[in-house]
Amino acid sequence: MTKPVVEAPSHRWAAADRPAALHSLAVVKAEPEKAFDDIAKIAVHICGTRIALITLADEQRQWIKAAVGVDLREASLDMAFCAQGILQSELFIVPDALEDPRFTGNPFVQAEPRLRFYAGAVIRTDDGLPLGTVCVLDAAPRPEGLTQAQSETLLALAASVMNLIKLRQAEQAVAQEPRSFAALADALPHMIWWAHSDGYDEYTSKHWYEFTGAPAGTSTSLGWIEMLHPDDRERTWARWQHSARTGEPYEATCRLRHHSGEYRWILARALPSYDSQGKIERWFGTYTDIHDWKSTERVAAERQEQYKALLEASAVVLWLAAPDGTLTHLEGTLEIGGLVGDAYAGQGWLDFVHRDDLARVKAAWLWAVSSGTPYQNEFRIKLADGEYRWMLANAVALRNPDGTIREWVGSVADIHDRKQVEEKLRESEERLRLALHAGRMFAWEQDLRTDYITRSQNAVSLLGVGSGPLTEFLDKVHPEDRALRQHFAQVVKTQGSYTSEFRYILPSGKMLWFGSRAELASPDRVIGVTFDITDRKAAEEAIWRTANHDSLTGLPNRGLFHHCLEQALSNAKIGRTCVSLLLIDLDDFKDVNDTLGHDAGDALLQEAARRLAGIVRPSDIVARLGGDEFAVLLAWPTMLDEAAQCAERILGALREPFTYKRRTVSSRASIGVAAFPEHDSDPAGLMKSADIALYRAKAQGRNRVLTYSPAMRREIEKRVSLGTELREGLARNQITPYYQPKICLATGRIVGFEALARWEHPMKGVLGPAIFGAAFEDADLAPAIRRQLIGKVAADMRLWREDNLPFGRVAVNFSSADFSQPRLVEEVLEVLQRAHVQPEAFEVEITETVLLGRSSDCISAILKQFRQSGISIALDDFGTGYASLMHLKHFPVDHVKIDRTFIEDLAQNSDDEAIVAAITGLGRSLNMKITAEGVETHDQAQRLSRLGCDYAQGYLYSEALPGLAVPGLFRRFRLR
Repeated sequence: MTKPVVEAPSHRWAAADRPAALHSLAVVKAEPEKAFDDIAKIAVHICGTRIALITLADEQRQWIKAAVGVDLREASLDMAFCAQGILQSELFIVPDALEDPRFTGNPFVQAEPRLRFYAGAVIRTDDGLPLGTVCVLDAAPRPEGLTQAQSETLLALAASVMNLIKLRQAEQAVAQEPRSFAALADALPHMIWWAHSDGYDEYTSKHWYEFTGAPAGTSTSLGWIEMLHPDDRERTWARWQHSARTGEPYEATCRLRHHSGEYRWILARALPSYDSQGKIERWFGTYTDIHDWKSTERVAAERQEQYKALLEASAVVLWLAAPDGTLTHLEGTLEIGGLVGDAYAGQGWLDFVHRDDLARVKAAWLWAVSSGTPYQNEFRIKLADGEYRWMLANAVALRNPDGTIREWVGSVADIHDRKQVEEKLRESEERLRLALHAGRMFAWEQDLRTDYITRSQNAVSLLGVGSGPLTEFLDKVHPEDRALRQHFAQVVKTQGSYTSEFRYILPSGKMLWFGSRAELASPDRVIGVTFDITDRKAAEEAIWRTANHDSLTGLPNRGLFHHCLEQALSNAKIGRTCVSLLLIDLDDFKDVNDTLGHDAGDALLQEAARRLAGIVRPSDIVARLGGDEFAVLLAWPTMLDEAAQCAERILGALREPFTYKRRTVSSRASIGVAAFPEHDSDPAGLMKSADIALYRAKAQGRNRVLTYSPAMRREIEKRVSLGTELREGLARNQITPYYQPKICLATGRIVGFEALARWEHPMKGVLGPAIFGAAFEDADLAPAIRRQLIGKVAADMRLWREDNLPFGRVAVNFSSADFSQPRLVEEVLEVLQRAHVQPEAFEVEITETVLLGRSSDCISAILKQFRQSGISIALDDFGTGYASLMHLKHFPVDHVKIDRTFIEDLAQNSDDEAIVAAITGLGRSLNMKITAEGVETHDQAQRLSRLGCDYAQGYLYSEALPGLAVPGLFRRFRLR
């Protein structure tokens, strides 16, 4: 807040200078002017006072140039606050006139308007001569003075008054001496101009050019229009044309481009001068920078918005009433009785007061009105929704100078929630007393000189003992907590207060948990309360168990297991012992979920947990890390070979089938073993080593135990390195298709090809999927390989079509990762379309593992889209997957390829022959084409033909060839 100015400036003028200056300026005793009145209104609005004055002081009188809030034109200078104000260098503030000896006896303080607060800014000439003040006054003291923004605004307004005075002086001088107008205009701080009668500018003072930055002499004619803000030009020009046409005084506010580049608000004013015939000869006008005033108006508008928002946020109604108590105005967010307009005026609001409160409210209000005392009352009133809510009404009287009541100002606040709380508190006092008694707690007091404890009556029901010596109580405290409890009172004496928890054994032998809170009442006296926390302790135990154990199996979860592993490794490092870690993954868990349901999967996990817990020692820890993954921590000193033997026993135990809902459920597991100090000393590193061993066990066929070795990590790193290298290969367009033909067994002709991915490595030559096949499981690499492959396949097919080669259908293998792409079908069709290849010449080849995912419905929909577009669907490696017949039923399959494992021993193994015969018969029944893979001998081809197989593929006919070699393959087959 701004503090009062107490230091007077040094005087550099004589006493007669001020009256002389005022006389020369011709403003004393002049008629009121709107411009000065506007400045006084701004001062009241910004500073939040009732009164604002613009005063001018001569030798003995204070002349009021403008006044808001009082009707005053002059006053004796010895009665004026401004007599002191004009002596100050900046602001002069009197927070409370009754506290200031200079003004205590002032008539305006002792009588109406009973002024208490004053703040004035000096109106000063350019050479520092004080002429008067712009001041704000109020009947209420204001110890905080003015805010920084209010102080700065008041000073700016004082400067604006001086500018207006100089402007008036300039206008008078111009009217008297038109020939010296230009020189005078340039001397004034305002932008002065004159224009011809038709509105075209003739002259603009130098301050215009300084303000706008325009080159001197460029703002004549209508150039000033271009300097205005585009949004203001049409409106300002229309106003100017109207004045030029009618001769009415011109006044407009608009934004003018400042030399800084911004647009600033200005006030444009002009008056016409007439020739001897009474016609307009010229217009004389000014531009005044009012940008700061506009900013002040904006701040005032924002304050008004804040005021309204405050009313809405606080659910408070503000109201005004006449001296006789009739309501005249209501403002706020509460809709009392649904009233609109002035329906609440007068005594209408009483109609909505609850009838049980009406007489009391009316009597209290009438008494306040008659006595003039402040009013406060609580009552229920009906709102717009029909609900009655408790309100708190306050009111104070505003008085006239003669002491009579001018108006009542009051507020209504919603206190319904508070009243309900108070009512509930009153209703619950008795219940609370009983609840404390029933809440299993008692109060006590201990004499530190004798250690005698006085307890409340209900202590007997809780402890089994009443008042007595401390020893009688300590004998029943749990032995592990006795020492802490024995010194409890001494800790309270030292610290002032203390809380402890302890176990207590009742005479019946039952153990309870108690909490005690005590404070030191005097040097020899401790008072406290003891309460039963047995249930809370049990709940904490349950919460801890829930947070740290798996809800399905009851085993420790991943978080608790990691904590145990860290502790075990820490102990092992200190004791120079060893720790072994087993990571276990159930191999067939997904199959059980998919075939028997998730309830069977849950039963399998619970059974696995039970068996694991039954095998390990009490000192070992079994945990479920998530999904079908378990871990065993052999924390007791266990050698690595013993850990491997334990893993083998676990493998055997998990392999044993069990019955669930009269169905036999069996499972296998893969286990990775790692140990400290052999493999790693860090918990995360040891987990990683065991995980690598588990991964290798699953990669080698599952259902086995593998112990970690550094070579495994190197292999993983090699795989990661291969992935990086393959990404570079993709970037260099090194993935290319090689084609293996499919032969019709009936005609011996080529009926199609399978496009196989090859990596044309610049250093290692052509690499097959045996080297980079793992990339087809990568969600990023697999789609990238497929895109590059299909693009080249489509290009080869286009070349073959141009060479009139009957290549039939070309199949491309798609992985599970491909089917996670959102635009898979659209991408393939777009590639074929760009190459001018018909979709009917393309085939999508998938393995049964692609169909086993949880998103099988999505995959089925994608395959149907392929088929609808004309693309054929082939099921590869048929017979080696799971639920093959179900796949033929639920998925759109056109072509089945028999896996090579059934072809290798076709001549020697009758079972293989029977399987092939069954598959071909099934294909004919379902109207599907059948292709045998891996055909290497003529005997295999002849047997397949007799069994009804349609097509064959294998080294008997050709190995996979690059696209450029396909035309030569066709020539060889024609010769054959």
